[in-house]
Amino acid sequence: MTTAPTPTPSRKRSRHVRIALLGAAAFSLAACREEEVPSAAFPTLDACLEAAAGPGTWVTEESCEQGFGEALEAHVETAPRYDEEALCEAEHGGECMVEERPGGGGSVFLPLMAGYLLGNMLGGRGAMAQPFYGRSSGGFATPGGTVLNNARGSTTLSQNAFKAGPVTRSAAPMTRATVNRTGGFGAARTGTGSRGFGG
Repeated sequence: MTTAPTPTPSRKRSRHVRIALLGAAAFSLAACREEEVPSAAFPTLDACLEAAAGPGTWVTEESCEQGFGEALEAHVETAPRYDEEALCEAEHGGECMVEERPGGGGSVFLPLMAGYLLGNMLGGRGAMAQPFYGRSSGGFATPGGTVLNNARGSTTLSQNAFKAGPVTRSAAPMTRATVNRTGGFGAARTGTGSRGFGG
């Protein structure tokens, strides 16, 4: 009868190291999922500045202005773009603007920002922001997929809620066929879920 070989000390050590590394990785992933930050939605910069002037808020005049600037930059790069003005207006429930593409690339249409989402990041990273737009199905969504019930209020959100959306500035615009196939802007975006905001 043969017996299983006894693990050598080096084998035992490497197994313990692997287990420790796996445990640390699992803990890190769990911590990332659970990290939520104070967040607020504002329809305009003035609405944010008004909130900053009130008592008991983390929002400051500086974070309002910085966040609005970041949201505008993200809007230029990641706003949803359509090949028809009527389609854009139907998808976002409001006025859309025309954008001429360089080099004779034709016109595309994109919605105006309905507001911006501001988050107070952890680790001294300051504020981060994303624009949001109205949805044909109701509520609002950021280009990165965060769906909001209201355009104004405060809550806590995962830091992932502030991830950038795909760059659309040079991509092919959405067509009616694209919208019908995907469900339109903000549809089937489940990364951060639909969140309501308190006052």
